[in-house]
Amino acid sequence: MYTVFEETRVEGRKEGRTEGRKEGRAEEIIEMGYEFGLSDDDILGRLQRKLDISLEMARAYLRRFGKKTI
Repeated sequence: MYTVFEETRVEGRKEGRTEGRKEGRAEEIIEMGYEFGLSDDDILGRLQRKLDISLEMARAYLRRFGKKTI
């Protein structure tokens, strides 16, 4: 039998894995979008559709994983 603490910890790990996968997919979508010459708006739309996220979340991912200057 789980205690409340153990249930909370298990749920937290599941949410963490889900969020980690979503971030990984977002990074890959953004990278491939740039490789194929897509505009930021096109990438934002793709992120929203593929990950079922809001425009605000898509923008946050684009800021985080977008073009990096060398």
